[in-house]
Amino acid sequence: MTALFNRTLPKVVLHEHIEGSVAPHLALQLAEKYQVRLPPNFLYQAGEYDAQDFPNGRYRYDESDFREFVKTYDTVADLVRDAQDYYWVTKDYLSRNAKQGLIYCELITSAFHMCTSVDEHGNTAWSAQRYHDIMQGIEQAIAEVRSEYGTETRLHACGVRHLPYADMLASAAFIAQHPRASVTGFNIAGNEKAGKFADFAELHQLVADIPLPKSYHAGEICGAESVWQAIQCGAVRIGHGIASIQDAELINLLIEQQITLEISPSSNRILVPELRASLAEHPLRKLYDAGVRVCINTDDAGLFGTDIEKEYRIAAQQFGFCRAELLDISLCALECAFVESAVKAQLIQQVYQQFSAQDWQQLADLIQTCPNPALKVRLQQRLAYRQ
Repeated sequence: MTALFNRTLPKVVLHEHIEGSVAPHLALQLAEKYQVRLPPNFLYQAGEYDAQDFPNGRYRYDESDFREFVKTYDTVADLVRDAQDYYWVTKDYLSRNAKQGLIYCELITSAFHMCTSVDEHGNTAWSAQRYHDIMQGIEQAIAEVRSEYGTETRLHACGVRHLPYADMLASAAFIAQHPRASVTGFNIAGNEKAGKFADFAELHQLVADIPLPKSYHAGEICGAESVWQAIQCGAVRIGHGIASIQDAELINLLIEQQITLEISPSSNRILVPELRASLAEHPLRKLYDAGVRVCINTDDAGLFGTDIEKEYRIAAQQFGFCRAELLDISLCALECAFVESAVKAQLIQQVYQQFSAQDWQQLADLIQTCPNPALKVRLQQRLAYRQ
């Protein structure tokens, strides 16, 4: 079983919020830096949790209460303030996941969080210099991890939908005015219940004009209709999207348009009430078997006490994915990655080079028993790469 998860299995993350990646040990370091007194019982103490399952420590909050999660997230995010902080956070997340076989990552950033301030009159001011400095810190960490481990990383800008719409528009306009080569995608994140995608027409157009490809959060808290709306508004990937399993017509659309769902099992287990804090009814396996392209992600790795190796292990142990299927999932992620075509081709080749003779045989066996035509065609295309 160990061979499933070591560095010979190349892993990909397309969905991780940079402030949500802050591990407990780093939160303590940042709190000390700013002389912030964290709430009582903010963290589990040693011996109160499984240290093997949570090697980076564990936040203490009621996982059944979404408001408690948001409160904890906001407390942690408020500790990440300057360029040095963002350097530490980025380096920590990328390094520990690179050691687990992460070869490509996309991190979600919020310019609104990074570089706005509110004056005494309630007016929001944007600091281009602050944004530049913070992004340089992030990019320095990315470059160092690339140099040490070979991991490639790109960034998303995002609009937070539960903020005022004017702030979402300002975020997109700011990104358009301050382009960076590392920012290769745009995300709409935040509370899915805060407005419909159709309400954000001007935002969608602003992003299209930059231009940046779109990955929108949908179909996690809200139903399949939210995924339809995201696609209609230009999303070429869906953050989460697990509610898609409710709609056969939507499944067909996802397959036809090769739209990948960025699924985060640990996150979904905690945040989706319908799952009742269990993965027993999570549709990851059903979506994959239906022929939908899926990838596996960490979402808010620090807050959920996870890393990419843990999520791939969950996929194998909870959902029965074999190594060949996990390699297919990594390839699905790379094929829809928001990265330059030459880098994408190199990364895809890197994954194929890690197929062992046993993996190729496993893939051939899967093709023989696969009942879904869309999945079968994709696996046949994988097998043809060997020729």
